[in-house]
Amino acid sequence: MKKIVIMLIWAVPFLAFGQKEIKPSIANAEKALRANKLDEAKAIIDVTTTNQEFMVDKKGNPSKNAAKAWYMKGLVYAAFDTTKVTSFKSLVADGFPIAKESFEKAKSLDKGATASFVNDPMGFPMMNQQVDAYLAQSYFNVAISSYQDEKNYKKAFEYTERTLYFIPNDTSILMNAGIFFGPAAEEWDKSLGYINSYIEKGGTSPDAYIMKFSIYRDNLKDMDGALKVAQDMVKKYPNNPEFPKYELDMYVKMNKLPEAKEVMLKQATANPNDKESRYFLGVISSELKQPEEAKKWFEEAIKLDSKYFEPQLGLAELFYLEAKVEKDKMNQLGNSKDDLNKKIAIDKVYQEKLRIALPYWEKCEKLSPDDGKVLDVLYMIYNDLEMTAQVTRIEKRMKTLGLLD
Repeated sequence: MKKIVIMLIWAVPFLAFGQKEIKPSIANAEKALRANKLDEAKAIIDVTTTNQEFMVDKKGNPSKNAAKAWYMKGLVYAAFDTTKVTSFKSLVADGFPIAKESFEKAKSLDKGATASFVNDPMGFPMMNQQVDAYLAQSYFNVAISSYQDEKNYKKAFEYTERTLYFIPNDTSILMNAGIFFGPAAEEWDKSLGYINSYIEKGGTSPDAYIMKFSIYRDNLKDMDGALKVAQDMVKKYPNNPEFPKYELDMYVKMNKLPEAKEVMLKQATANPNDKESRYFLGVISSELKQPEEAKKWFEEAIKLDSKYFEPQLGLAELFYLEAKVEKDKMNQLGNSKDDLNKKIAIDKVYQEKLRIALPYWEKCEKLSPDDGKVLDVLYMIYNDLEMTAQVTRIEKRMKTLGLLD
């Protein structure tokens, strides 16, 4: 898991006030909130927002202080939602729905004309945008703690979504929602939505595409969707050597080998030093029953890197399969005099082909001395070629590795 991107927002002195007399008063609710007396702040702001004389003017319209009152109620209930004080939690189990409703009422009444509803401790107006940033940080702190400390991924994702209510265009939070918190909570569709928003708003991390690909392929089992993401990855990051492999993976899983081959051919042509595209072309050609072309691509990969094990193994397997064809022919024959004569003739061809394959497998052993498959095939080849000393050597090695009783 990569390190979570954490917002860097200036800590704004906020939330904490004090007043005991319960009567309609935005100022007193603000004081109680600033003093972190949330129970008092709640009592005051609840009285304030339910007081008709305070909230409605003589003409029956919202009073001039109504928007500010609703905004303050939003702040108070948001404080309940993010507080660590257990006793306050018992007063308001979930403050966000009320906070959100209150903020929406404030916005609907004010229509964006007021840039500030509250002041900082020095008496200077705090811009609503500044307060939103502070609230977002408070909610995101809860999300991080839930994710890292509590391992409560559902709660972490819920608080990340609440963070986005205040800063919906913040790409760092969108990225965390889509790449980390959403998938951890198994919220696949929502995760995709946040990843798409992250990309649309200018997010550039390739991890967004990787997670999107993984969700489609591994969680939603949507192969067409995964393929589309893989194709987008290649277009978006044409110089990333890893992303064509995602597209290749989907073509192979969807049994679209000709398309897979085309993708790898493009990559190999574009980069004459790309050993991996040549190795994959060997694999695909082998799957397409084109052994000579597969050999060519494996050999090209080895020319670029003589210690590249995978194409060396692919090449060895192709030559061994050619020998095995002859052995299968012998196994299908009976014990008549004519069949025995045929077996002798075929065995001669078989032995010749084993000797051709043997150096490739011995090279594989040099590159990966403990590889079980390599040792197993060498053991069979040495046995069939009656190379007793080598059979003994391989037996000893396999016993040491626990591969042979």
